Amino acid sequence: MRLLPVDPQTLLMLLTALPLVGLLLWVFARHCGIAIGLLLGTQVWVVVAGGQTAALDIGVRVYPTDILDVCAISVALMRVPRRNLKSQAGLAALLAMVALTAWSTLRGAAAFGLQAAGNDSRTYFWHFLAITLYLATAPRSASLSRIVPRAWLATAAAYALLSVAGWADRGLHAANAHLAVDGVAVDSRPVPAAAALVLAQAAMLLLAQGAPAQPAAGVPGRGGPGGGLRMSGRHLTAFVFLVLVVLLQHRTVWVATVMMGLAWWVLRPARGGQRFVSAGAGAVALSLAALLYAAGAFGAVGGSLTDSFKETQGTRSTFVWRMLGWQDLLEAPRTLAQWLVGAPFGSGYERFIGGGLVTVSPHDYYLHIMLRLGLVGLLALLVVYFRTWSRLARGGTATLALRVVMVGQLVLFVSYSAFPEQAVLLGFCLWQARLRSADGLPPTPGAPAPVAPAPRPEPLGRPALTEQEDAALSETGGTREGTACKTSPSVTKQT
Repeated sequence: MRLLPVDPQTLLMLLTALPLVGLLLWVFARHCGIAIGLLLGTQVWVVVAGGQTAALDIGVRVYPTDILDVCAISVALMRVPRRNLKSQAGLAALLAMVALTAWSTLRGAAAFGLQAAGNDSRTYFWHFLAITLYLATAPRSASLSRIVPRAWLATAAAYALLSVAGWADRGLHAANAHLAVDGVAVDSRPVPAAAALVLAQAAMLLLAQGAPAQPAAGVPGRGGPGGGLRMSGRHLTAFVFLVLVVLLQHRTVWVATVMMGLAWWVLRPARGGQRFVSAGAGAVALSLAALLYAAGAFGAVGGSLTDSFKETQGTRSTFVWRMLGWQDLLEAPRTLAQWLVGAPFGSGYERFIGGGLVTVSPHDYYLHIMLRLGLVGLLALLVVYFRTWSRLARGGTATLALRVVMVGQLVLFVSYSAFPEQAVLLGFCLWQARLRSADGLPPTPGAPAPVAPAPRPEPLGRPALTEQEDAALSETGGTREGTACKTSPSVTKQT
């Protein structure tokens, strides 16, 4: 008879994990920048290691990403009561998705077991929703606007290095090529579609970022040769990322990149026919590339790209394969309750494609949500994106890059489910939308300064300079390094 429900080694790991989880909770609650680095760094490590490695096995395998996301959603749920749901774009709809996911997970655990329900829900639902909710409820801080783009560019740089290292090791092959390493079939592409989309979105963040702020009076500007070099470096980095996206041959990411480029072209302000000039320049560049391609200037690389493109045209292409699976899943019988709130997690995705049984996820996030969260969950997802987009539109060119990357996410969801990396961007978009809300809109550059309130008696022991600093911070929603944000009730309204 065993005295302990688990073996001593597992018990020791549990006792060691408790202080680690406590430390992580403190980090997630007090240091949002470090938490974002951990969330994105974990995804990079999964690509490096070729998959996740369980950190703990207690009947259900617990991965490092699971631990981080438990900390993220725990901190986020503690913040929710302090947030005004009416004034925050899409947060109520996001919480509705969290509630539907919890309900579907509980039903699945009761019917099919905790492991089946957890494996079905953890990556594309719990991981995605936990990270999104954590970023969406983050405190307003000027530093967060810099941390997320820099962390994203660092993640893209890591994926770029992994791509180059993979090609150096295995060579560049067509997407439909069959490769074997130590007798095991592997993807010919060095990094998955999630990493390729990160590269494409990083390029868009570099190309579509808002115009730099004007220097303050008496501060020398950063134009001239130095500014030109920085601008050229930004464009060159974006170009390198886009070339890597093409060579990685994830065709859905190709489409998402094209749609992001079109969105940038349509949404960016243009004067005096600049839009038509840029369209003409793009057409000339594409024509030149086509001529070079027809002349064989790209060599073996061009042949690999041709094979990948031809694969999408056939009746046995991966997209046709997915469409046949979607049709079979949609035609499956379901009750009214399953139409509304979905079937429980763990109930499977069995369908027949070409006479064979397929059990993997639907490869379509809209359909995936409808199957597990029902039409109510699908409507909630669309509300999150619509409300966030409408709030970000108030920021003009300052939020153009975020709206462009949201287009890439919506296109990706047609052929893939939501990746955890995308939750960081969506949560950041929700956080930025809070700043554009009606009662928390930050001052627009060039707008007249607000009228100062009538002077009030100064409290004893409180310097006037500190009072003025706090009022200025309350207007912008920013914080000073190393200090908490103090808001003045006469200037701002808690959101």
